[in-house]
Amino acid sequence: MNCSIMTTAQSAASAALDQIRERCRALGLAAWRCDNSGLIVSEPEEAGPVGLLLCSATFTRLVTEAVRRWAEVETLGVVEAFPGCWLIPLEESHRRKRTGFTVLAAFGRESSGATAMHAACAEMQLDPAATRKALMGRARFTEHSAATTRQSLQWMVEDLARAGEGDQTAVGFTRQLTDAYETIDLLYSLGRSMNDLNHPDRFIARMCERVKFTLSFGWVAVWVAEDSRRGHTPMPARVFFSGEMGVEQPALVRAVRKVLAGAADDPARAILTELDGRPIMGSGQILVQPVMRNGATAAAIVAGDKSGDDPQVSSYDIQLLEAAAGFIGAFLDNAALYADQEAMFLGTLVALTSSIDAKDRYTCGHSQRVAHLSQELALASGMSREQADRIRISGLVHDVGKIGVPEAVLCKAGKLTEEEFAAIKKHPEIGHRILRDIPAMDDLLPGVLHHHERYDGKGYPHGLAGENIPQAGRIIAIADTFDAMSSTRSYRSAMPRPTVLAELVRCAGSQLDPALVPLFIKLDLSTYDRMVGEHAAGSNFPLAIAA
Repeated sequence: MNCSIMTTAQSAASAALDQIRERCRALGLAAWRCDNSGLIVSEPEEAGPVGLLLCSATFTRLVTEAVRRWAEVETLGVVEAFPGCWLIPLEESHRRKRTGFTVLAAFGRESSGATAMHAACAEMQLDPAATRKALMGRARFTEHSAATTRQSLQWMVEDLARAGEGDQTAVGFTRQLTDAYETIDLLYSLGRSMNDLNHPDRFIARMCERVKFTLSFGWVAVWVAEDSRRGHTPMPARVFFSGEMGVEQPALVRAVRKVLAGAADDPARAILTELDGRPIMGSGQILVQPVMRNGATAAAIVAGDKSGDDPQVSSYDIQLLEAAAGFIGAFLDNAALYADQEAMFLGTLVALTSSIDAKDRYTCGHSQRVAHLSQELALASGMSREQADRIRISGLVHDVGKIGVPEAVLCKAGKLTEEEFAAIKKHPEIGHRILRDIPAMDDLLPGVLHHHERYDGKGYPHGLAGENIPQAGRIIAIADTFDAMSSTRSYRSAMPRPTVLAELVRCAGSQLDPALVPLFIKLDLSTYDRMVGEHAAGSNFPLAIAA
């Protein structure tokens, strides 16, 4: 019999005896519980003179002597304590070993006149006549009926134990099925969430919540270390957690670092029982599961303050955290690879747009500044961080079509001819053609193609008006116009900031979106001004007047 089945059987037997004692009281049988030595663990729960009688030294001695005799034999039988009183034993056991007895007292009519009965009444200062009268209501047994009752009760205990064992086994099986379902659901949820490579912090936080929900820990945390080998990480080093941590975070981090220091050679989990030399409150245990990545420790899952029927860390807890650690390690690998690819992608775009801006020394850094302003305006208009980031990239490549415009036209100091202006006006469509075959840039195309449309419909290339102009185009148009007026160009000097802002207000409703212009006016331009200074220093040319 395995441990869990044995525990279930023992629990069922104990529950069966509890039920038997309740039923015996209803039958008029007094019940004691004793250990093997005869020490009484609990006395009969009786009221009135009978209850006092049964707690007397006489009855205590009789029960103790009977138990000591039963403890020395294998086969149990009814013992006559005194004429008209029979003691009935019911065995209690643990791991198939006798641990004690439930002793039942059955009274017959002869008991009222017995010497032991008078002695017990005298000890407890009870009126013999009143006590006999109270006892006679249950004095219905004979030696034969007492023996028959014992046999019936023993069968009843066995039947109840089997029934209880079946019930508890069913409960345990149901719990195992529930655990299995929750485990599968957790792993499926984590696997499905691994696609969110843009937000590794979101994945880690969700993992903490799901593990805490599935297990019985009061809190679950993930400590993510810095990756000094790569020079950058998909997220900064920090602690994510779900639940109320009952420990100080700095002490926890120190303990986790110590565990992880040796995890590269032996990536086994550790169960902490103290932090900084002090015992852990609550369940007294904290489980630390290292997360391996490329042969090194990259993070750790930490869980503590376990509750429930078993407050100690179990093999199920360990196995589930090992599985979760595998998901986190794979996710961090994918997130780092994605971050590298994104950095290379954006670096390529910056290099491309910078090369275009470099064709005209007056527009150095223009695309990067327009990208920044576009992102800030997108956020101010209510877009999510993800949407605003795509607007930023669209702003970064908005002038990529100028690669198809002759450099002589781009850098011309005087007024453009109609033919030259027509060539300039082609750059949105050229940029659209360059980017349209790149799947990852589908959502960037509206900003590239329509950033020179006017709100009154007099812009290019398609003469769209009002809300028919994609929002990305309307946002980039304001950022592009602001930076153009704020920068020194071959044909004029930069305009002062108040003049630029006033011009934006004047053009609201004609050239620019009247709902977006007020939002732009309120933007914090300190980062923009810093970018202007950096670009000016890099080009050795005065690009803008900030005042």
